[in-house]
Amino acid sequence: MTRVLAPHHPIPGVTAHIHDDSSFSSQSQELQNQELQSHEPDPKPRTKESRLKPETTRKVITPIPIGTANIVEHDLPSCWKDVNDALAAGIDRLILFGPPGTGKTFGGLNLGDVTGGAFRLICNEDMTAADVTGHFMPTADGTWKWLDGAVLKAWQGNGQTGGRIVADEIDRASGDVLSLLLNMFDSPESASWQHPDSGQVFTPRKNFSVVMTTNIEDMRDLPVALRDRFPIAIRIDRPHPGALTQLSPHLRAPAAAAVDADKARRFSVRSFMAFDQLCIKGMDIERAAFLVFGNHSRDILDAIRIDGVSKAAASKPIAKAS
Repeated sequence: MTRVLAPHHPIPGVTAHIHDDSSFSSQSQELQNQELQSHEPDPKPRTKESRLKPETTRKVITPIPIGTANIVEHDLPSCWKDVNDALAAGIDRLILFGPPGTGKTFGGLNLGDVTGGAFRLICNEDMTAADVTGHFMPTADGTWKWLDGAVLKAWQGNGQTGGRIVADEIDRASGDVLSLLLNMFDSPESASWQHPDSGQVFTPRKNFSVVMTTNIEDMRDLPVALRDRFPIAIRIDRPHPGALTQLSPHLRAPAAAAVDADKARRFSVRSFMAFDQLCIKGMDIERAAFLVFGNHSRDILDAIRIDGVSKAAASKPIAKAS
């Protein structure tokens, strides 16, 4: 049975699967308030001894290899805290689902223990078993050479410990390929594959793990056999801060709010990256917004302006009473 974890939203009135009609501007303003609060100085500086207490040992996670800033855990949305906790507990089969453009693949490739290497498998209707296990390729001298597929590479990892395979949109794989993946994603005691030429039998090395990503919102739409192999499914409804660092600072809060808006007004971080690039290259901001966001460009620009006003107001010193 797959346990679905729906994160607690910081925005009032929004639940894991039901979206209200609140505007981008109110969401981004709320996110900006949280960002300012998360950077307030600690009123009680901790001593060296206090930092060693168990309740403070999860304060900082592994730095994300995007941008230069380390991400502290209290800055993470609840969905990404759930991902960290699941991986830290040794969960080696995990589903990340939710709207596109939230960094599900990014998280699968970078978070947790990936010392054995991280490999990506993009699933579609046209893929074959060769993408999964491997195939022969002709060489310049007229011979044939075997090239391992993504899952076989992850099974072998770095030669000492297994790696991780991130299977994107596995629900789109054809029936034959899905059957092969179900075998290769089975428990280490059951999973095996025999090389068609050498006859060698391969099994996954210790610590092999699988992160599956999908845009499907209802886990009941996945095949039962597939759900059974993944004990936990986490809905990713906020971009990872590491992904947001690729945007100009004034776009980060509006982008985070727009990712989980209702379907008609939902825009991914990729959309904001395109908008950011157009503006950096000198295009008029309103034209750039219309090219990327279409009829919703005015809503997006309002959210950006309100967010800017909030930042400016927060940065002004508070006048002392006479």
